[in-house]
Amino acid sequence: MVGGLLNKLIGTPINTIRQEESIEVDRLKSITVSSDIATVKVLTHELPRVDIQFESYEGGPVLKTEKTEEALMIIAEKERKGSTFFFGTLPKSILQLYVPRDIADNWDIRVTSGKIAMKQLIAETFRISATSGVIQATDITAGKMFTDTTSGKIIIDKLRADKLQFLANSGKVEINSSYGDITGKVGSGSVRMAEVKGEELDIRDGSGRVILNEIYMKNATIRANSGTITAEHFWSETTEANVGSGRIELRDIRGAVKGDANSGNINLVMSDNSALDLRTGSGNIHLDYQDFELDILFDIRTGSGGIQTNIAMNTEQKDRNHLYGKVGNGKNVVRLRTGSGNVSINK
Repeated sequence: MVGGLLNKLIGTPINTIRQEESIEVDRLKSITVSSDIATVKVLTHELPRVDIQFESYEGGPVLKTEKTEEALMIIAEKERKGSTFFFGTLPKSILQLYVPRDIADNWDIRVTSGKIAMKQLIAETFRISATSGVIQATDITAGKMFTDTTSGKIIIDKLRADKLQFLANSGKVEINSSYGDITGKVGSGSVRMAEVKGEELDIRDGSGRVILNEIYMKNATIRANSGTITAEHFWSETTEANVGSGRIELRDIRGAVKGDANSGNINLVMSDNSALDLRTGSGNIHLDYQDFELDILFDIRTGSGGIQTNIAMNTEQKDRNHLYGKVGNGKNVVRLRTGSGNVSINK
């Protein structure tokens, strides 16, 4: 009898519920979208209205809208709080919005466990939050953009913004082909960036990896407590990189670099004459120069480690733990310090 009841329940289809609504608008001050478990997709069209398509299921989220002269609120949430039990696969809820590209000055989209996907939008401010879902923003133009997730993922592609700020407690962040200043914090996840240009870059990571490629900034600060920092084709007037127990590895670097690694190694491949200030506790420092004429004053000290170089220089002092010498006019100071690690400099 129990088995027959279970078979009946499992075999009973869950009815799909669809809601549609069109709202005539010219331009709004703000659009707010809130959802608990529904996926939110925002796409653009050329019509002077907001078209809403919502697909849910019996016992699932319900669509509600509220419009004033300057604002539009769209909510897709369950009317009765608490858990709803299903046998088999949990039905999906999808909220799709079709809007003019520059419909609103400000967007605020918040989802608990669903996904947020948005494309080709223009606004002064975007505030995007997904607790455990994925945030995906493509071809966005903004004054400011704020994104945050607790355990989800943030993917941003083709962003043009004066300022981007992201927060991911244990999630991952990927940013590609973007322009503007970037500030972000990640707890235990990773950060990946490629083809990014702007004035200011400030990234702080707890125990994850920071991987950067083709970055062009005026000033950059990158910190990772127990993670690693890896960068290639990285150009910045000033760069500060700090790790706790991880390593710093920078290749094809232009600009002054200040680096600190407590127990990790620091490896740099330099593409220009720039000032360097690198320090490690128990790690090694390895510095390579590409093929160009050097104009550097080297000041290298180690605690118990050795110093090795194949670069010819005029030395004022040279022994196992201290090297002080210059190449060319010594215009750029390269200061290297280790506790128990070794230092090697090659060209």
